[in-house]
Amino acid sequence: MAKTINILSVIDVETILANKIPAGTATNPTSLGSYGTSDIYVYMITSRGYIDSADKNRADSELVIDANAGDTIQWELTCPGSGLQHDAIIAGVNPGSEPNPPSISTPVPVVTYRNIYDTAGLPGYQIVKQTDYCSNVLATGTTQYSISFQIMDNLGNSLGYYFWDPFVKVMNTEDYLRERKAYLKKQEAVV
Repeated sequence: MAKTINILSVIDVETILANKIPAGTATNPTSLGSYGTSDIYVYMITSRGYIDSADKNRADSELVIDANAGDTIQWELTCPGSGLQHDAIIAGVNPGSEPNPPSISTPVPVVTYRNIYDTAGLPGYQIVKQTDYCSNVLATGTTQYSISFQIMDNLGNSLGYYFWDPFVKVMNTEDYLRERKAYLKKQEAVV
């Protein structure tokens, strides 16, 4: 059965600004580096069941997920203290050129509405509108993609555009189920 895999990327805006990384533009964002280099700026998370069974990383900038053809991947982005001093807004998700044909469709922006409750245990919420990016998983293979975002201050001034480049690993169903079963068995042994 096809599923939606939500990936939340948390951007450490304060560290990016403190390290004085040059501000890029919408058409030429600044790279935060590859692999471990971008780990101090970006934390990607998803449900444990979607993390690549062979990958030990979680909450790094290089989250590798297992997905099946027919699944949907939804990317969203935030930062600690979102909007208090600074904010990070997802600006684009672009698949790389490998494999050819790609394992995921070109991600498209999708407006989502979320009910954000004010106080635990009490009714009453705000409806928050945000733009996420969604892509369909097409075929097996590993696709590197880039996520770009804009940093803004709390007055709405742009402080620059940046990007990093994680991976999506798409497995065929049989391999996925076999690796998933082995992963779950290993987790049972840990608990």
